[in-house]
Amino acid sequence: MMYQVMIHPLLSLTDEHPIIEISDELLVNLNIPLKDKITIQLGNETIIANRKKSNLMNSKETILFNQACFQKAKIPFLPLKLQATSHEQILVLGPVIAIITEIKKKPNLENLFPTIRSFCQELHEYSQQNGGLVYVSNLTRFPQSGFHFDGEQWVEGEVPKCNIIYNRIHNRLIENKLGFQNLKQLWKDNHILLFNDSFLSKRHVFDILKKKKNLQTFLPDTVIFSEAMLFKWISTHSDVYIKPNMGSQGRFIIHFFIKDGQFYIEQTSFSDQLQHSFSTLKDASELLKKWIGKRDFIIQQTIPFIKINNQKIDFRILCHKNSQHKWTVTSMVARLSAENHFVSNIAQGGFISRPESILLSIFNPKKTEQILHLMRELALESVNTLSNEANGLIGELGVDIGVDMDGKPWLIEVNSKPSKLRDDNNPRFRPSTKAIFQYCKALWIERSHLNDQSRNFNDDTI
Repeated sequence: MMYQVMIHPLLSLTDEHPIIEISDELLVNLNIPLKDKITIQLGNETIIANRKKSNLMNSKETILFNQACFQKAKIPFLPLKLQATSHEQILVLGPVIAIITEIKKKPNLENLFPTIRSFCQELHEYSQQNGGLVYVSNLTRFPQSGFHFDGEQWVEGEVPKCNIIYNRIHNRLIENKLGFQNLKQLWKDNHILLFNDSFLSKRHVFDILKKKKNLQTFLPDTVIFSEAMLFKWISTHSDVYIKPNMGSQGRFIIHFFIKDGQFYIEQTSFSDQLQHSFSTLKDASELLKKWIGKRDFIIQQTIPFIKINNQKIDFRILCHKNSQHKWTVTSMVARLSAENHFVSNIAQGGFISRPESILLSIFNPKKTEQILHLMRELALESVNTLSNEANGLIGELGVDIGVDMDGKPWLIEVNSKPSKLRDDNNPRFRPSTKAIFQYCKALWIERSHLNDQSRNFNDDTI
């Protein structure tokens, strides 16, 4: 049995020992004995509290904690809505979700984690409306402290041991270090689920998807960058993209092409000069080698995608696992590049539009419907394939798809940490925010009812 309950401060009791005020009816419904002491598990924190019988009118939906109980649970002294269930006569409250990300060394309350600040607040608010606790921390603070949202601002303090870590670390170098790998093993040993284990490399994604025969025809040719391969490909294709294997947000992308006998390079991050031209392939190659150095880059075949007013267009399809652990399409947007830009990423000045509107400006209604259906099918097939083959617990993926002038979709790349930036002031909760919470809640419910708490959900075999 599962209930949504409000945890309220019990102001009248200042005893130094944890005290809980809870009704007989709620305990009976949860199959918990009516004893003088109750064991509470909130997140992965365990509290043994003295029990005081509640006679409140809404006692089925309300539980009171005294201050000592709040302190023992390491939660802010504020009303909280949580899910309540039981396991082996223990009152289980949750879920507790920790967002692990980068936090500035000298934080101010307005700019703690700027790239995902609005998302963190949105997830907190949705969780509180639907029963769950969210806090934000980083690798140096976690698990001792983090930031709670108190309704007005983010406040640092003690935090409970969480049930689920939502990985929003944006630095791939940190994820690859031995220290982070050791932490992952420690979390696993302590039965903490790690949601979205790590970044996915473009080459690894391509290699996995290429094995599926029904996906091969939708993948642009892709190889590891080298000077020899560049010479071969530019003579064959005359137009290629060169991308960091572990890149994101449209940074450090190079467009290399031949036009009227000249070699042209467009780039997003290497210099203030957006375009360079050369009379020889060797000269162009020297600049590319200087920029790339020993870093891992790929070369990808350029597909002539649809354009509007010379703006590049692609489509971002967000996919999430639902409470039945099935992949679903959560949202789809068309992305248009900014003027004089060759990438459509929002972080590079691009903006979004409705996919139907964009496609209908180029194709007829029947063709548009076919393209939209095929893009959804392609996205779902891709994320299913990746989550079955890749390591770790994956529940969220962003799929980038381009459409050529014949209406054929092409799979550009798949991102394990899609951007959380909002480009609107809509007060409604985004579908992706709802999906993340509901999936975390489903994981918590299953874990909270297991006799074997060590069962590893990170193998993605549910």
